[in-house]
Amino acid sequence: MIGVLMAGCSDQGGKDGDGKEGLEAEKGKKLTIMIPGHNPNSTDESMWQNAVVKDFKDKYPDVTVEFVIAGWDTWETKVLANAASEDPIDVINDGANNNPKFALKGITQPIQKYINMDNPNLHKTTMDSVFKYGGNYYVAASETNVAVIYYNKTMFENEGADDLQKLYEAGEWNWDNLTRIAKMLTDEKQKRFGLATNYPYIFFGANQTSMLKLDADSKYNLNINAPELRRSFELIQDAYYTSKWSGYDGDPWQTFYKGGAAMLMDFQWVDAQILDAKDFGLADFEYGVVPVPFGPDNAGKVSPITAAGWAMGKGSDCPYHAGKLIDMLVDGQAAFTAKANEKLDPAHVALYKELASRPYCTNSYDSAVGGAFEICGEIGEGKNIAQAIEEYKPVYQKMVDDANSATVTSSEG
Repeated sequence: MIGVLMAGCSDQGGKDGDGKEGLEAEKGKKLTIMIPGHNPNSTDESMWQNAVVKDFKDKYPDVTVEFVIAGWDTWETKVLANAASEDPIDVINDGANNNPKFALKGITQPIQKYINMDNPNLHKTTMDSVFKYGGNYYVAASETNVAVIYYNKTMFENEGADDLQKLYEAGEWNWDNLTRIAKMLTDEKQKRFGLATNYPYIFFGANQTSMLKLDADSKYNLNINAPELRRSFELIQDAYYTSKWSGYDGDPWQTFYKGGAAMLMDFQWVDAQILDAKDFGLADFEYGVVPVPFGPDNAGKVSPITAAGWAMGKGSDCPYHAGKLIDMLVDGQAAFTAKANEKLDPAHVALYKELASRPYCTNSYDSAVGGAFEICGEIGEGKNIAQAIEEYKPVYQKMVDDANSATVTSSEG
């Protein structure tokens, strides 16, 4: 039984001095780090974490650093198994998909005592909105990953469709115009969809709603009957079943690259991939990017986002060194992102930063139900929305109850 008290006193005071006593007491210990799907021996620049870990080893030779290797399909099982056996992984590449579940179960612990909370590379807006529970921070993040819509400007011009940037600037980029344009650009004979996406739940966030909400104690509450959520389901059903303006052939990205979709709804990290596709001759068109259009209930004009960063296993043997490594990883990630952004259109980067100032993280709220993909899938196949809601209500409630429980076992995944 591993638990964490979400309410009550929080430790906002930073390190004890500069942490020298804590570092000294940890000499000779082993620090473990988990990055899902990571190759610790790679020299590829995309594996920037390896250079950071090397620098850390040089700077802090008194501890041994060991990677815990696991793929995307097994990493969470390993994290849970280590936590249950009271041998927690010290530094975990953690994200919105697992929180606040990890914090509630005591898999991770508050980090503000051990990291540099004044680090300018911390994206505090994201941390405040996604990774702060009961007054404590559980993940150190250097960036936000906002959801946007990329569109094939060449296709839009050829087909006489309204330019999305102009609609957005005029304050007319909404669900009605999205649906109208997506239908217009869907062509069954040419096997072309108006929009391709792998993340239907983005439409939850675009309507400022989610399958789950968090209460004052950061516990999950089922929100499946909310009218805002139902309106998101109605859009999803129209997209995939009624009007069939959303879909893809194989995967959303290749479909978009080859002109099989007029729009691609995804996260900002795809921008660099589109440029790579153009460089490799896989895509041959000009493209633009706009926010995901606001739904009718999005009064706050919030932006659907996801986020990830660095967490510390509860009961870490060397939390002070883990904090130092997290500081370095935050800096390394910020540097990598800044370099990657140099390739992008500056207007795109400015848009991402502006949207990141109003984050709404649906896959954090919905992390206990796996993003609600199942109900979205059935509604997208034509299932009656009211029936789907009633059928999934007990299923998701059990998952909520499990997530809110402080119990964690090695078999959970």
